[in-house]
Amino acid sequence: MPLRSTGCFTCRARKIRCDEARPACQRCSTHGVPCPGYRADNRKSGGIEFRDQTGDTVKRAKDAYRAREKEIAGVALQRGGGGGSGRGPVAWVPAANGRASDVTVLGEEFLCGYYGFSRQQAPADLLSPAVMRVQLYGSFMDVYLPRESLRDHFSFYETLVGMSSSQPALVDALDALSLVAVGSMKKDRAVLDQSVRKYGDALSSLGRALARPEAASSDETLAAATVLGNCALYDEIGKHEDVWGKHITGGQQLIAARGPRNLKSKLALLLFSTTRHGALIWSLIERKAPYMALPEWRELAFEASIQDSSTLFYDAAIQVPGLLHRYDQLGDTMALSLENIDDLLRECQRIEQCLRDWLLNWEIQFAFEGVGMYEECPIDDFATFTDSVQDRTFETAFRFPEFPIAWLASVYWLSMFHLRLNIQSLHKLRHELEEDWLPTAENAVEQDELSTYITNLCRCIPFFC
Repeated sequence: MPLRSTGCFTCRARKIRCDEARPACQRCSTHGVPCPGYRADNRKSGGIEFRDQTGDTVKRAKDAYRAREKEIAGVALQRGGGGGSGRGPVAWVPAANGRASDVTVLGEEFLCGYYGFSRQQAPADLLSPAVMRVQLYGSFMDVYLPRESLRDHFSFYETLVGMSSSQPALVDALDALSLVAVGSMKKDRAVLDQSVRKYGDALSSLGRALARPEAASSDETLAAATVLGNCALYDEIGKHEDVWGKHITGGQQLIAARGPRNLKSKLALLLFSTTRHGALIWSLIERKAPYMALPEWRELAFEASIQDSSTLFYDAAIQVPGLLHRYDQLGDTMALSLENIDDLLRECQRIEQCLRDWLLNWEIQFAFEGVGMYEECPIDDFATFTDSVQDRTFETAFRFPEFPIAWLASVYWLSMFHLRLNIQSLHKLRHELEEDWLPTAENAVEQDELSTYITNLCRCIPFFC
């Protein structure tokens, strides 16, 4: 039997060598995370001992948790909250097998190791009465979707909160997102702590669901993974920079495993459309083509029940990360030749033209409706932003008619920045191989154009606050 590591929990979880400094290791301090301590030495008294993944220890944890649940339920009844519960307080689910038990323990270790919660410190469940969950979801919808959001595929949350679900992962995920959204707006520490705990519950529930083939292919499991990805956009939950990306990658893998022909329901198609939003952004960061860029997945987008101005945009924009990847491969897995450069340039210019045509048609649509895509307003008009940010580099910002328009415009500018920068890099590379060659004035990429995309993005931020 291999020796057990004597390092702290975080170093063991990250699979790095712990310096085992006392009372806290310097590795954790270097990475900006609290050191949770070490396993207790059986030969000494005191110390911190993390739960061993054995049946006896899990049973003790369950018993302690259930005892606290009874106390919480008693308080709720005394306060007049005896209206029942959709699921009741989130309780430990008896494991059907060892694998599910391991996942449950991982959810607990996530809370203890990364967020510093202990079972004694875990906040009381705020969601016991069903009426509280309904009120919470209502507040969440007011915060997260304050206006009509049928455009651009943002309506799937309205579908989710209105449906009855028996999938614990989805209920826990919706609880977590609702709590972190409302808690962040209200700056309520108790609500934010509860959101982190619900996020850990949802991770464990999702792991158990994925261990069952029939659940892994269900719409509700895919919905849970999607909601958890949105939870990671909040600093309170997504403390580590790659958490959101891992959720986006996992969601794409779930969709890819089902295949385009198996996404038939309205909810599945809405989730597919929603996943494309995050897949595009994360793929631009990674500079790699997402699953969604494959022809069979692009065709599926046109079968969705809601088709609007974003459908054609995403059909073109989702191909941009793959073009960045092809550039990175030049001179590596792809020969650095004039032929390969010219082929890639032609494809970049084709996608660029698709995006420019889409923007022109979108602007014509706004003109026909007699409204503008946005208006430039003084920065002081955005009180939420100015209350938090003192910098006044930009004296004006963009105000949009509604959130989906702001989102789509910002992603257009982001995609065009990456695409045009890629074209500029290809021009430089081609000039190095053939010194007499220069791009035409029409195709040349000027620095002012790239700067405009960035300043436009910056002027969107106050509206999003």
